Amino acid sequence: MSWYTVIGSGLVGAELGHRLRMAGHRVTGTTTTPEKVDGLREAFDDVRVLQGTDTAAVAQAVAGAAGVMVTAGPSAARAMSREDRQATYRDVLVGTAESVVAAGGSGRLVMLSSLTVYGDAADDLDVVDEDAPVTGSDDPSPANFLAAERVYLDGAGDRTCILRCADIYGAADPPIETKVRMAHEMMGGSVPFRGDAPFYRVHVLDVVRAAMFALEQNLTGVFNLTHAGVPATNRELFDSIGADLGFGPLEFRDEIAAPARPISTERLRAAGFELEHTEEP
Repeated sequence: MSWYTVIGSGLVGAELGHRLRMAGHRVTGTTTTPEKVDGLREAFDDVRVLQGTDTAAVAQAVAGAAGVMVTAGPSAARAMSREDRQATYRDVLVGTAESVVAAGGSGRLVMLSSLTVYGDAADDLDVVDEDAPVTGSDDPSPANFLAAERVYLDGAGDRTCILRCADIYGAADPPIETKVRMAHEMMGGSVPFRGDAPFYRVHVLDVVRAAMFALEQNLTGVFNLTHAGVPATNRELFDSIGADLGFGPLEFRDEIAAPARPISTERLRAAGFELEHTEEP
């Protein structure tokens, strides 16, 4: 039996804690919301309330852990405007990374990142693999995901595995139809994404499985995490769903760019990991 710490107990983190406990491990989880503690006790042996920027609290939470899984991510509700992203992304991503790395230790580190780190920088390639160039965008989303990756890779090196995830769905995440309706009714029909980028997704249970696989196999470096098939673009899918709901086309502001080229998943598959829950297009 080993002891692990999960930083961030949202959609992925809570399920990861539950699966690790089912595998016979002891698990500490963290949340920024005191009201969630009681509900998280089913997933974790110990629940800590802390901010990722609180270096001392993070150090106490991860001390002696065989592995630290960083699943903390910015709230989707605070991602729709550049101002909101500017206010929250650095603390949640980079601040947490700096605290985790400063804590030291010898345990494995697994961080959930995002495919948006490629932006449109690799659009001249036939396929976007992990060696493709990353974006130079100053948008707070990809810029801070990349900055956090660098903190882990530079500070913890061969202990670190970065999983660059597609859009995560499943469990308590609202269905895509609900999100499209919200985009029209609550955001004025305008979203910050790139319209011509393929809408890659990955099921939350496969993200959890990939994180546990990375721990078990001592994976090091960067891995893309999504399905192999090329999906419809954001514009094609969202506007088709919107039309079925009685809405017109969305405005895609192209603030958070994602690649317009196919995403390679070969590196993770070559390591022995296969998706089980994600729907292929």
